[in-house]
Order: sequence, then structure tokens, then C-alpha cells
Amino acid sequence: MKSRVKEYLKSLLNILTKPEMSILPANIAFYFVLALIPLFTIIILLASSFSISIDLIINLVHDLFPIGISNTVTELITTSNLDTHTGIFNIIAFIVATNGTYAIVVASNTLYKVKKHDMLKDRIKSVLLLIIIVILLLFLIVVPILGEQIINLLRNFEEIQSIIPSIAFIYDVVKWPITFLIIYFNLKLIYTIAPSKLVSSSETTEGAFFTTICWVIATAIFSYYVNNFASYDIVYGNLSTLIILMIWIYALSFIFVLGMAMNAVKYHKN
Repeated sequence: MKSRVKEYLKSLLNILTKPEMSILPANIAFYFVLALIPLFTIIILLASSFSISIDLIINLVHDLFPIGISNTVTELITTSNLDTHTGIFNIIAFIVATNGTYAIVVASNTLYKVKKHDMLKDRIKSVLLLIIIVILLLFLIVVPILGEQIINLLRNFEEIQSIIPSIAFIYDVVKWPITFLIIYFNLKLIYTIAPSKLVSSSETTEGAFFTTICWVIATAIFSYYVNNFASYDIVYGNLSTLIILMIWIYALSFIFVLGMAMNAVKYHKN
């Protein structure tokens, strides 16, 4: 048993010391951050086009991002229409961001020793992976990280004052179980479809479970910081929030790569 664990750890270390694996987490983190703001903008502009109040989301943007960034995003999303320049900017930024998920596909092919693959299919797959991962990141931001702030904002609406305690109680009970399940099943999906070869879902369980546990812990730490230490009225407080946001996304990216490597080790040993 001891020798098997030692051999497993040695195989995992050999994968993690590959040059591309040291670059991949930072690469993924950069492109995910690049994709977040355009996605926020598109979602809120669509909401405004359907006459849905965007005050709540604007407040979340101001809470999460530094003043300069949040003001820029707010200016974009409060315009009456998605003009040509804004639309082109979001489209280009989102396309560029697919380079991050394309790197995941390429790294997966390297780990699983895929020699023949279709570049066009991999590019299409990278778009799908980006949509899945960015939506997952937005879920992490809105639900476990800023959920309490959303409930506090809802207290301003007199029409629902009577049900706010019930909403808060339900949120406290289901927040982390739902977060765990959504992260876990999305990661299994990503780990399964990323390589350009058939990988069964069962072969990604170990890496997905490890990554989910670590993501929940990292998100809980970031959530605690946002709700207890972040200062949004002071310039340096906003900058520190951006730094912590970047560290959080980098940590998620590194853990994600580690989980992918764990799955590859298990795949080659079967």
C-alpha cells in the first residue's frame, strides 16, 4: 500500500513538473478574469432589455470590483442599448478568453497522450468549456461569496420583508451543499470532455472530488474576506479586493490543474 501511494505521488509530481503545467494555472486565471467583465456586461444588458431591474447586479459589481473598474462596467451596462463598439469589445474579449480553455484542452491531450486531434473541434470545445467555467465562477461569486449581501439588499424591498427571514434561513442551510454539488458535477463534465479522446465519467471522480473540496475551502476563505475585511470606501481597500480576487481565481486554476493531473495519473494506471 505504501509503495503504491509513493508511486502515485511520484507520477503526479512528474506531471506537475512539466513546463506547461507550471504556466497553465496563470494562463487560465488571466483569461477567466478577461472573460468575467464582458460576461457581466452582456448578462446585465440582456436583463435591461427585458425591463428587469439591474440595481442589484450593479451593487454587486461595485462591491466586488475596484471603483475604476466598477464605474466603467456600470457605465457600460446602464446604457439603453448595446452599441456596436461595446458589442465588438465583448465579443473580442470573449473570443480571446477562449485561449484559456483551449490551453486546458491542449494540456489534457498532453496528459492523456492524445496524438491525433482535430484543432477545429478543440477550438469549438474550448468555447463550450469557457461558458461552463465562467458561469460556474459567476455562481461562486453570486451565491456563496456575495449571498449575504444580496439578502441584505433584498431587505430594502418592503414587499418581501415578511419572507426575508425564511430566505436567509434557507440560504444558510443549502448554500454550501448546493455549492458543492454544482461544482462537483460541472468539474466532472469539464474533466470528461476536455481531452480529445473518450474518458469515462467514473475516471474523473477522484480529481473532481479533490478539486471541489479545495474550491469550496478557497471560496469560503474569499467569502469571509469579502464579508468581513474588505473596505469599499477606500481606494486601497478596493485595490486589495482586486488582488484577493486574482489570488482566488489563480488558486482555483491551480487546484483545477492539479485535479486534472490526478485524473490523468489514474487513467494511465487503469
